[in-house]
Amino acid sequence: MTTNDEARGEHDAPSSRDPQDTDADEYRTTDQHEATSPIDRRDYLRTVGAVGVLGVMGGLAGSATGSAAAQADWETEADRRIAEHRQGSLEVEVVDETGQPVPNADVDVEMAEHDYGFGYVLSANLLLNETEPGHPYRETLKEDFNIVWFGNYHKWRFFEENQEIADQATAWAKDNGLDIRGHVCLWANVDAWAVPGDVVDAMGVDHQSGESGADLDPQHVRDRSFEHVREIIEHYADFEYEGTEYGSVIEEWEVMNEVVHVPGMIRAVNGVPGEQESDDLDPVTAPVLAEWYDHARDVAPEDVGLATNDYNTMEGSLEYARSAYERQIEFLAENGSLDYAGIQSHFGDRDSAVSPEETLDVLDRYAQHGVRLRVTEYDATGDDWSDEEKADFFHDYLKTVFSHDATDAFLVAGGSDAHHWRDDAPFFYEDWTPKPAYHVYQDLVFDEWWTEASGTTDDSGTYATDAFLGVHEVTITVGGESTTEQVSVTDASGTTDLVVTPGTSTSDCEEQGGVQVGEHCARDPDDDSLYEDVNGDGQTTHGDVNALFENLDSDDIQGNADAFDFDGNGRIGFSDVISLLRDI
Repeated sequence: MTTNDEARGEHDAPSSRDPQDTDADEYRTTDQHEATSPIDRRDYLRTVGAVGVLGVMGGLAGSATGSAAAQADWETEADRRIAEHRQGSLEVEVVDETGQPVPNADVDVEMAEHDYGFGYVLSANLLLNETEPGHPYRETLKEDFNIVWFGNYHKWRFFEENQEIADQATAWAKDNGLDIRGHVCLWANVDAWAVPGDVVDAMGVDHQSGESGADLDPQHVRDRSFEHVREIIEHYADFEYEGTEYGSVIEEWEVMNEVVHVPGMIRAVNGVPGEQESDDLDPVTAPVLAEWYDHARDVAPEDVGLATNDYNTMEGSLEYARSAYERQIEFLAENGSLDYAGIQSHFGDRDSAVSPEETLDVLDRYAQHGVRLRVTEYDATGDDWSDEEKADFFHDYLKTVFSHDATDAFLVAGGSDAHHWRDDAPFFYEDWTPKPAYHVYQDLVFDEWWTEASGTTDDSGTYATDAFLGVHEVTITVGGESTTEQVSVTDASGTTDLVVTPGTSTSDCEEQGGVQVGEHCARDPDDDSLYEDVNGDGQTTHGDVNALFENLDSDDIQGNADAFDFDGNGRIGFSDVISLLRDI
């Protein structure tokens, strides 16, 4: 395995590529493929189930993590960490209208959404120009994931030249309830057509993506880069598209991508042509790097994180990259301008796979500097291991990462084989038939790590269970009458309490000072005339955001605009969902 090409995530782009005609480096456009039926995760689990998946996995030859005994040892420890860091206690108290406990009430708890980020690439060109509603790509984005990263159209040149595509795809993601990881403000890879032509020239690089030829101009690179960081962050901090005000739509921004491997902008600002080495310059600790991050911090909303991202930082056991990346993380963290460290995780062949033990060691190494960690672009490619073996490794890697308390997201490179940068997508063959790794993903995320519990209340009217962190629907049935409430379990070290009164009617809700929203009785917890407790569970959490989103077009919400106008613009729309989310 080389230090540059074999585990790279956004590279190998042909120099003749026209960025106007393709989604560029990661995802090549092709002719439209015939779509199979849309994927529904619950239908899938009913028909396949965990036993079938584990049976396939048990038959694999040559596990990437060693013997069956070793597998059992590390997995037992991983499951223990998952129970400690990814689950919290949920206590449901059922009371009647007088506040007295209701024993023997039936309680069903069903998870609706993970708190942990499970993500996928959003290829804007594939989404908008090659697929229609109902296509498997669109359905898997909506059904299987809660966060996305853009393959290209949030990159500098693509954003400047194709802002309409970037904005349309951004609006689609938010309309479908997806968080967005901002990828990326600055990336110096001229081969991927990620840098505007005038900046390519000013970097002193002679490349066909430039305008008139290399002409080193450090001040121009500096000025244009700082201007762009401000422009793109502010654009999506107060985002509006076709009359809809979305507010702040990016959860975190990579300020600069692949500093370890592609430091051309840093070189240019320091008077060195972008493709020329300099023994006197250490890009990962360069002052201008901290200045870019400080500038991003100044212009970004307070709740938007700042991130790094690079390759060979996990895959391949390559110390040159891990050491340099750790120094970059430490440098920016000590500067106070780093929240997340992205670990691309492009496993380019079987030899690049890492054991669970090594994975934990590397995560510990980065996490010690006080940043959160995210796997940002996972894939496993190459002809020297089978799709089943890749799925086996994916199972181990995903479970290990999920078990580490410093991680909060795992994002995957995507599309089908026809759209993947190495023609070997993790989850789908060219005809959108799921690969073994997709089955593993479904089994872990929507079965093994998915809360489904039921029981009856005790004499004190209480039912308790462990629940994975996230949003849950709790259904109480008494005397054949059911009441459903939403609750967010967000504390792995404490107990989330939910008090439910079965059969609360619309008149009861209004008499109690609430506003009926579907099955919920929304409350105003702080007497500001805004009913932030949309699901009426006595808390203001992400469950209220979900309840507002799901009922946004209902008469209950639209007919009570004053109660739910969280953005203060005098009307009800998606921007109110975003405003409530930001307040929470």
